[in-house]
Amino acid sequence: MNRRNFFSNLFGRRRGESIFFGIQVAVNAFGDEGLRAKVHRIIDESADDETPEEKRRFYKRLAAILVENQHFFEYGYWDVITEADAAEAEFENWVDEIEASIATEEEEMGERVNEMYRYSSSKYYVVITLCFLFENDRSLDRFFEVVDSIPEEEYWKQSTFGRLFAAINSFDFEFCLGDAAFIMPGNEEDGISMEDLMGKSVEYLRALS
Repeated sequence: MNRRNFFSNLFGRRRGESIFFGIQVAVNAFGDEGLRAKVHRIIDESADDETPEEKRRFYKRLAAILVENQHFFEYGYWDVITEADAAEAEFENWVDEIEASIATEEEEMGERVNEMYRYSSSKYYVVITLCFLFENDRSLDRFFEVVDSIPEEEYWKQSTFGRLFAAINSFDFEFCLGDAAFIMPGNEEDGISMEDLMGKSVEYLRALS
C-alpha cells in the first residue's frame, strides 16, 4: 500500500538544489499487533493532492507511531544525498523499486504458501518506507543538525531510526518536491516472514541493535 505525491511538484516547478532522504524499517509487527492496521489507516486516509499543512499532519501522525514502536525495529536502512541530480535519481529509484516489490497480488497473501511468491506463511514483519525530495535550503537546518549529530557507530541503532523519524516533524513541506510512503505487504492482515524478507532483494537492510 502506498501514498505518493511527487509528479506535479517534481516536474511542474522550478527547482533549486535538492536533497534526498529515505528511510526503511522492517518492524516486528507482533510487538504491536495493531501497528500494521494503524499505518494502513493513516495512509488510506491521506488525500491524493495535499496542501503542505496536510502533508505535515500526515507525516507527524506516521512518525509518532513509528517512534513509539522503535524498539520493534529489527532491520533498517537510511540515506541522505545532497547532490541534486543524484538526489532526484535516488528518489525516483526508491519509488520505482518499492512499488515494483509491494505484495498486492492475491496469490501472495493468505495462509497457504504458493512457493512462486512466498517461502513461508508466517507474518511477523511489515516493511515501512518513507522517502522525500526537498529543496535544499535553510528550512532543513534542524534536520541536518540531527543527521550531523549521529556518530557513524550509531547509524544502525533502533534509537537512531527513532530520532530520524522524529526529525521528519521539522520538515517544511512548502519546500517539498516529492514524497512517498509505503507499507509492505499492501493490506492490513498480511505480513512478511523472515525468509521472505531476506528473499525480496533487500540485502542492503542492516540488523539494528
